[in-house]
Amino acid sequence: MTPVFFLLLMFNVRGVVLDPTARPVEGAEVVCGAGTVSTDARGRFEFPAADQCEATITKPGFAAKSASLTAASENSIVLALAPTSDRVVVTATGAPVAIEEAGVAADVFTARDFEARQFPFVQDVLRDVAGLSVVQTGRNGGVTSVFVRGGNSDAALVLLDGVPLTEPGGSLDFVHLTSGGLDRMEVVRGPESALFGAEASSGVIQLFTRHGDPESSTPHGSISYERGSFSTDHWMASLDGGLAGRIDYAFNAGQFRTTGEFPNDVYRITSGTANLGFHFSDSTRLRAVYRTFDSYAGTPGQVSYGLTDYVAHANDRDSALSLRFDDARGSRFAQRVTLGYHRYRDLFTDPNNGAVYDIAALIRTVPGPHPRVYLVRLVDPSTTAADPGTTLDKESVALFPGSGLSITDRTNAAYQGTLTHHGGGLVFGYEYERQAGVISERDVARHDNGVFLHEQFALTPRIFLTGGARVEQSSTFGTKFAPRGAVTFRLPKETFFRVSAARGIKEPALIENFARESFFAGNPSLRPEKTNSFEAGVFREWFGRRMRTDLAFFRNSFQDLIVFDFSSFPGTWQNIDRSWARGAEATGTVRLARHVALRGAYTKLYTRITRTNSFGQAGLELLRRPRNSGSVTLELTPRRWTVVAGGRFVGERQDNDFVFGVNRNPGYQYVFVSGTWQASRHVAPFVRIENALDEQYQEVLGYSALSRNATGGIRVTW
Repeated sequence: MTPVFFLLLMFNVRGVVLDPTARPVEGAEVVCGAGTVSTDARGRFEFPAADQCEATITKPGFAAKSASLTAASENSIVLALAPTSDRVVVTATGAPVAIEEAGVAADVFTARDFEARQFPFVQDVLRDVAGLSVVQTGRNGGVTSVFVRGGNSDAALVLLDGVPLTEPGGSLDFVHLTSGGLDRMEVVRGPESALFGAEASSGVIQLFTRHGDPESSTPHGSISYERGSFSTDHWMASLDGGLAGRIDYAFNAGQFRTTGEFPNDVYRITSGTANLGFHFSDSTRLRAVYRTFDSYAGTPGQVSYGLTDYVAHANDRDSALSLRFDDARGSRFAQRVTLGYHRYRDLFTDPNNGAVYDIAALIRTVPGPHPRVYLVRLVDPSTTAADPGTTLDKESVALFPGSGLSITDRTNAAYQGTLTHHGGGLVFGYEYERQAGVISERDVARHDNGVFLHEQFALTPRIFLTGGARVEQSSTFGTKFAPRGAVTFRLPKETFFRVSAARGIKEPALIENFARESFFAGNPSLRPEKTNSFEAGVFREWFGRRMRTDLAFFRNSFQDLIVFDFSSFPGTWQNIDRSWARGAEATGTVRLARHVALRGAYTKLYTRITRTNSFGQAGLELLRRPRNSGSVTLELTPRRWTVVAGGRFVGERQDNDFVFGVNRNPGYQYVFVSGTWQASRHVAPFVRIENALDEQYQEVLGYSALSRNATGGIRVTW
C-alpha cells in the first residue's frame, strides 16, 4: 500500500447517528461541506479524504442538528425527536418508528398542541382522537372515563414515561390528568398486550414529561395565570435547563380551582412534575421522573334531575416515580432498565342525613325488541296528567350516607434490549410487577411476570413486517399468551396499506379477586378478559405532503368479560359477558396555507352485547359508546397570533339513568375557541371560550355539563 493511501485513511471523517434512546438511526442525511451521505443500518457514516467540517444532520421525525466533525476521533451524534413530529411513535413497537411503517392506528400530540389548545386537562385533547369516547359525569372534577374502540373504560393502559398510571385491573379517572409539564402524548388504538401485558387490551395512552437541555446553562422558565367563569382560576409555573453539559432538569407545578356551576360543585387539584437526567456520555444516561397530584372534588350527583347532594366529596392523591437507565453498547445494541412505583389513594365521604327527593318526569318510549326510553322533561311531582305520547313517572329517591377508602400501589422492574439489524430492529425484554392494595380492610397483593419479543422488519423498501408476542404469568390467573402481527405495503404516491391482528388481555381488579364482605366476595379463579382484534387501514399523503388522511376499519371481539353474579350468596364476580364492536375511523390533516391548518376526525361505531347475565340486556348496544362522533379543529397562526377553533359532535347513545329507566341519551355539539397573542418575546396574553354555543347536554344521564364559560390570562416566559 502506498503512503498516500494510509494518509487518506487518517483523514476520514466517520461517526454514528443515534436517537434519544441511543439506538442507531438509519437513513439520516449527513451534509459535510460539499459532500452528502446517508447513514447505514448501524447508523454509521463516513466521508473519505476529509479532516474536519461543519455538518448538518437531518432525518424525518427528528430535529435537525449541527455538529463539528473531525477525523481525530469517532463522532457520535444524538438526534432529538422533532418538537412538531406527529408521525413518529415509540409506544407501538418499543422503539421510534414512523406510524405508517408500524402497522398501527396512532395519534401524536406535541407540547405545541397542548399549548395552542390551552386545555388544562389531557381528557380535553383526547376528545379529538378518532375511536375514543370520553365521558364525564358532569363538570370539572366529575369522574371521567375513556372508551377505546368500544372496549370497556378499564381496557386502555395509561403510562407516564413507561410507568403505569392505571390502578391494578385497568381503571383510571382521567379527570385528574393535567397537561402541565407534558412534552408529548401518544395514543395507540388497538390491543397492545403483546408489548405491555394484561391491561392494554384496547389501546395505550402514553404521556411523556418535558426534560431540559444539558447544554443550556441558562435556566428557562414560564409562569401563567388565568381566571374566568364560575370563580375558576389556574396558575402554572415551569423551569428547565442544564448544568455542566451532563445534567438536565425540568420542573412544573400548577393548581386549578373552581367553585363550579351548581351547589357542592367545587374542584381543586394541585399537581407537580420533576424530570432529572444525568448524562454519563452520549450513549449512557440515567433519568428520574416524579409526578404527583392532590385533589378535592364536591360530588353533587344528578343535579339535572334535582338530586343534589350538598355534602358528598372525594379526596384523591396520586404519586408516580420512575428511574430509567439507558445504555448503548456500540451502534447496534441498546438496553434499558426501568424501576417504577405508582400509588393512588381515593377517599369518598358522604355524611348526608338520608334526604328523600320526590321527582317526576315525562317519558317517551319507542317500542321494539329493545324499547328505547327517552326523557322528555322533568315536571312538578304534583302533576297528574301526561302529555300525549308520553307517560308520567314519579319516583322517591333517597340519598344515603356512606364512605369508602381505596388504596392501591404498583411496583415494577423491567429490562428491555433493542438489537438493530439490517432492515429493522428486535425489541425484547422482561417485566416484573407487584400489585397491592387494601381490600376489605386487608392488605392484599398479586404478582405478574412478563416476557416479550417484538420485531420490526423492512422485508423490502415497500413491505414492512411488524410482529411480536408476550407471555404473561400471574399469581392469580396463571399463564396467558398475547400475540400481535401486522404487514404494511408502501404503494405508489406515498400510500400505505396495512392489515393487522392482535389479542389483548385485561386482568381483574383487586376487589374482584380479593374482596371479603358480608354480601359479596372476590373470586380468585377469575380469568383475564380477552379481546381479539382485526384491522385494515390506508394512510396517504397528498399534494406534496400538505394533506394526510388515514382510514381504519376494525372489529373487536370481547370475551370472558367480568360481571357481578347475584345467583349465589354472597354474590361474586364471574367471566360471563361477551360483546363485540366494529367500526371505521377517518382522520385527516391539511395545511391550507402557510398559517392555516385543519384537522378532522370521525368515528362510526357499532357495538352489541351478545351474552350477559343481566336480564334483557343481550342485543343492546354497549353503554355510552356513540354510533357517530367526530371533531374538526382549525388553527390560524398569523404573525404573533395563535387562534384555535374547534367543534365536536357526539351522537345518540345507549345509557342508563338508574332513576326513571331512561336508556337513550341524545346527541350534542360542543364548540370552543382559544387565542394567544405574543405581545413580546416574553409576554403572551390568552383567552379561551368553552361550550361557546351554550349547548345544554349531559354526557351521562342526570349529570349536567358545564354551560358556556370563558377564561383569560397571561403567560410570561424567560
